[in-house]
Amino acid sequence: MSKDVLVIGAGLTGIAAAWSLRKKGFNVSVIDAHEGPALETSYANAGALTPSEPEPWNAPGVHWDLLKSLFDPHAAMKLRLAPLPGLIGWGMKFLFNSSRKRYEASARANFALSRYSLEQTRSVRDELGLEFDNLQAGTLKVFQSEDRMKAAAAAAEFLRDEGLEFSILDREATLSLEPQLASVADRIAGSIHYPMDESGDAQRFTAGLAAACEKAGVEFEWNSPVDALLDRAGRIIGIQTGEDEIHADEVVLATGHASWRLLKPHALHLPVRPVKGYSLTLDMSGLNARPGVPVVDDAMHAIVTPMGDRLRVAGTAEIAGENKTLSPERIENLKHLLIGIYPDLAPQLLDGEIQPWTGLRPMSADGRPFIGETRASGLWLTTGHGHLGWTQAMGSGALLADLIAGERPVIDASPFSAKRI
Repeated sequence: MSKDVLVIGAGLTGIAAAWSLRKKGFNVSVIDAHEGPALETSYANAGALTPSEPEPWNAPGVHWDLLKSLFDPHAAMKLRLAPLPGLIGWGMKFLFNSSRKRYEASARANFALSRYSLEQTRSVRDELGLEFDNLQAGTLKVFQSEDRMKAAAAAAEFLRDEGLEFSILDREATLSLEPQLASVADRIAGSIHYPMDESGDAQRFTAGLAAACEKAGVEFEWNSPVDALLDRAGRIIGIQTGEDEIHADEVVLATGHASWRLLKPHALHLPVRPVKGYSLTLDMSGLNARPGVPVVDDAMHAIVTPMGDRLRVAGTAEIAGENKTLSPERIENLKHLLIGIYPDLAPQLLDGEIQPWTGLRPMSADGRPFIGETRASGLWLTTGHGHLGWTQAMGSGALLADLIAGERPVIDASPFSAKRI
């Protein structure tokens, strides 16, 4: 008899897990607090599938960047004072894991998962014919300083043997790949092109995959917040939602930054906390000439991504607790970023409809996601992916399904063990 698996959370990682588990023959149910899939962190993210960006955000020297950010409203990574008391434990682990050795180990593990995940994403896209404004043009990281470009190339070089593909382009080659940058040519020292990257609308992808899950027999329950995990003699046997109990053989927690709340009563202290990101979605339908490749601004750690008739400007990181208020200054930062990259296109884009958005990325203290069974038997995690949520979603789902099925995963699962909490 096939096992019953209950997935909590219908964002990217939850739906990816549900799909992979159903493909293995499990009876799968998904429960979510919202009325449909991908309405939280997955809703209007950067739209980037980027194995080229596996590095954790706690790079060596990050403590100085965070300290300086207290006084810089334009800092790419901004630390707010208000949530600090509740972040001390997580923050100490975040800084502890910023040593060069730990940072590079996490980057290698993330790259392995990201590359595998992109293969899984492409496979399900082709199998199901999913439409999500998918663009297979790679990512172009643009630099104003040759020294910054050389440093980025050196950082990428240590992953070349792991399979990372990239090309260093001079100014002329950069403009040949993205002609819309011509108006800022005098500010471009060069770029790095990562051809294996892709992009698209993560919410559309997730919604399409959720529909395929339902067609394949996955059951969904919407508008149902989960209040607690049910524990019987140290084994998780289901959930409490309102006055109802739902039992399952295995329970998968895919609730992003909020996962720690359900885990804490069971003495499981998950070092994952929210890191706030912002995006603007703009209408490109009236433009005669459009950007053709996602462009990453090295200085702001932000990306401008074409999505069919839309353009998404996304990025920055704000450690502000669970505050989801749209900060006007951070929105202005993204507008200025757009003006800086595409000064000829920006006036028309900013004069049209603008959809600002903010979401909370689930950031782990050591820069790697948690995938696998916890120390509480029957309870599994797929969370903590940080800025690599979409990039790693399908691979994480496949990895988790292998582990629940008792099969050997295609890639090494040990760096992501959920028993490290």
